[in-house]
Amino acid sequence: MIDVPVGGLVADVFLPDEAPAPAVVVRTPYGTAGLWPEAAALMGAGLAVVTQDLRGRYRSTGEFEAGADELADGHTLLDWVVAQPWSDGTTYLYGTAYESYAAWCAVDHPSVRGVASRQPWPPLGMAVDEELWWRTEIGGGRHLRPGLYELALDAPEWPVPLGAWPPTPSSWKPQARRVLSRVRAAKLPTLHLGSWYCGSAATTLRQASLARQATVVMGGWASPLTHRLRPECAIDVPVAPDPADVALSWLAAIASGGEPSEALNDDAWGTSASGHRCLVLGANRWEPRNPRPSTRSPLRTLPMAGEPGSIKHDPADPYPSLAHSADLSVIGPRADVVRLSLTGGVAWHGVARVRCHVEADGNAELVATLVHETAAGVRTRLSDGTAPVTPGCGVAEIRCAPVAVDLPPGHVLHLELTVGRYPRYTPPSTPVTVTLSAVEPLVPGSRR
Repeated sequence: MIDVPVGGLVADVFLPDEAPAPAVVVRTPYGTAGLWPEAAALMGAGLAVVTQDLRGRYRSTGEFEAGADELADGHTLLDWVVAQPWSDGTTYLYGTAYESYAAWCAVDHPSVRGVASRQPWPPLGMAVDEELWWRTEIGGGRHLRPGLYELALDAPEWPVPLGAWPPTPSSWKPQARRVLSRVRAAKLPTLHLGSWYCGSAATTLRQASLARQATVVMGGWASPLTHRLRPECAIDVPVAPDPADVALSWLAAIASGGEPSEALNDDAWGTSASGHRCLVLGANRWEPRNPRPSTRSPLRTLPMAGEPGSIKHDPADPYPSLAHSADLSVIGPRADVVRLSLTGGVAWHGVARVRCHVEADGNAELVATLVHETAAGVRTRLSDGTAPVTPGCGVAEIRCAPVAVDLPPGHVLHLELTVGRYPRYTPPSTPVTVTLSAVEPLVPGSRR
């Protein structure tokens, strides 16, 4: 490994035994040391690897600006890489979360031959808890600051500057548009590696839908950079293959001139067919099909039991959310939730919707949360979404995040309707009553 300053930004270079070679480039705000194991694996596959601290992070000079266009710095590094005697003039971009954003910003460099994007940033929708976690622990200062999110939740004032708060669409839409335009313009192989359990699931699928030569894999993985796991985590999904192994195999395959699908032919998938991979939650099985939901699937109504009613929001005791993939059963019974349930097998792939008639006496955000309850009573959030409601009567439609799910008989699907869900979705600061009627849960046609 060699440390090289490039325009004041520090990069690590890993060289294979034989050169010249293609180079995999990762530009990161998380510190390059965490990438060294993956760099060593790629180097063993005959690839050069260059990892760089972004401007203002770790060893690199300057100030870090979350969401700044990374094109100029990215192109500067790629220019330097292809000018080196160990480079064959081709590069491949790789990254998780914000690293993926930096990669897409620089994708139009003439040396780039492929991009592997894992659980990308920014999201296409904004949950307050995820944005608070990003701004406290990830996106401010020179280094990661683990633990500040929990402190910020309980502190009377922010432990670090957060900028404009609460977040608005301006916090992420310009960056999302920037990435989508560059994904659409890229004429090269791309890997879109996501997780149904991650807030970036919709982003992964949206980017994949625009890409010209996409390979798409959606699993149930957790990433320490995109969401947190807790001891009570209720995820029960196949542990193999590891998402980093998938990305590295894909990069090695296309850099050697092979087909992208060659990287997905592995016994760990439990299937021998080539092409995309889709994990079906609940059933916890991999299927060799495109995870991108069909936009033409007919919707069907779920016959859920329970009676709509009124949600009476108390700002002194807002309905709580819990950490990603935590067991929601510990919240216990509450009066400020409308819950409908369906026992038995149910399956869908795509975006579930909830339509209902609402009567509200104030402004609020109506939250729909789809919850999977196992036979053991463990409840895990499958998907959620929000819609604003205003004083008076009207119809609300909530579109939940996409998911592929097949719940076994005996398991329960709950639809929970709340006013806010602190801290994930901001509750009103004043008491609000929302009365619901004609609640209609709609899911795309089953793919069983």
